Amino acid sequence: MHYNQALRPQVHYTPITGQIADATGLILYKGTYHLFYMYDEWSRIRKHNKSWGHATSNDLIFWKQQQQILNTRLDNAPGSGSGIVDWNNSLGLQSGVEKTLVVFYTDYGRGTSIAFSRDAGKTWIRHQDNPVIPRHETRNDRDAKVFWYKPDQSWRLVLYEGSGFAFYKSTDLLNWEKLSKLEGFYECPDFLQIPVDGDETNKKWVLINGDGSYRIGDFDGVSFSSDMENTKVNHGVHREFWRGADRELYATQTWSHSYEGDGPFYQMGFMHLTQRADHDRTWSQQQIFPVELTLKTINDEVRLCRNPIDGIKQLRYDPYFLNDEAIHPGENPLADLKGDVFEIIAEIEPKQATSVGIGIRGERLVYTASDRRLKFMGSDASLPLPSGKMRLRIIVDRNSVEVYANHGEVTFTKLFYPNQSNLNLEVFSVAGAATVNTMEIYRLRSIWLEKEQDLGYFRDSAGGGK
Repeated sequence: MHYNQALRPQVHYTPITGQIADATGLILYKGTYHLFYMYDEWSRIRKHNKSWGHATSNDLIFWKQQQQILNTRLDNAPGSGSGIVDWNNSLGLQSGVEKTLVVFYTDYGRGTSIAFSRDAGKTWIRHQDNPVIPRHETRNDRDAKVFWYKPDQSWRLVLYEGSGFAFYKSTDLLNWEKLSKLEGFYECPDFLQIPVDGDETNKKWVLINGDGSYRIGDFDGVSFSSDMENTKVNHGVHREFWRGADRELYATQTWSHSYEGDGPFYQMGFMHLTQRADHDRTWSQQQIFPVELTLKTINDEVRLCRNPIDGIKQLRYDPYFLNDEAIHPGENPLADLKGDVFEIIAEIEPKQATSVGIGIRGERLVYTASDRRLKFMGSDASLPLPSGKMRLRIIVDRNSVEVYANHGEVTFTKLFYPNQSNLNLEVFSVAGAATVNTMEIYRLRSIWLEKEQDLGYFRDSAGGGK
């Protein structure tokens, strides 16, 4: 019962055994973040024992795995949904000082259903009036996102229905009136209102698709309008076999910090294994490192940006710095750095180089000046550099790499399985010199050390244990 296996992530959440998938039912209540997730404790393909896994944290860094809720038989292989605090007792179920916590989930046999907790999330009860939105025989409706709509003091629900997202309204969380539908979206909606450039007087609604693509627009309580097409933040490898979606990051969802949907907006999702599990590990897939979502004006365009939460700072140790370092072809000032879990923060100017980048355990993140594109492990994205400077932030774990470029408007999310003997880092330039204006590299402590020690497992300085 430890987390020190060769490819086990050290700064990302995984359950001790089983297959993890969609982040769902995210609730913040009295300083505790509740993370639910699609889960099969006994399988690597989440097929026969599907449930909602549950973990809690006070800071989104260190997690405690809780008892799973829902199950395959009673809830018909339950699917994704969302969670809320019933702050005004709309359900009429509050029986003490604790507010009722409510999760909306997909019962594939009956429809959108709810379970509730009256003891701050310790135990959960299925509601006797389930389903609250019956299943449509042909649309396969699912993945309800529920939130409080302050202007008319009622609840809203966004539901995937066949070819798009439908919007519903309720005052009691049980009876829902359909308001409108928007085409062009697929699965796992998230919907939130974010200030533009931090201006609380200028907020825009952001509708996020299952694959992480988004539109920015306006919501009048009935329908959402936008003049955007679906736009990517995270850029994955195009997968023809699954609706052509970039699914290396999938089913993201956010915590709101009050019933009114206030920020900061912290997002969770899962890193999707893009083929059937063919390994012998006791776990499969993982959650992303939590990121904060913001809206920023970039090149006169409002963009959704993703960046790691500040809590990562408490994991840093053994820093390494470069400043105003010229990088010539064939040189690597990081040649003496070895390891498997890092955070890298850098500002690089390509200057005379045709390409420049950072190498991570055999994989190269490359920026090419001719087409102004950033490329990594089969994915690429346009990345203009108006100031001539590229900002990168990278989280390297034992089996994953997350890249955040410039303001976080371009990201890559990758599971990878490097050669265990390759612990190398590099910064490089091609066909000319580049300049590293600043580079900070930190090793990151495992988030599981205290838990392991409670179980009697202690790591040595070489990373082994007993």
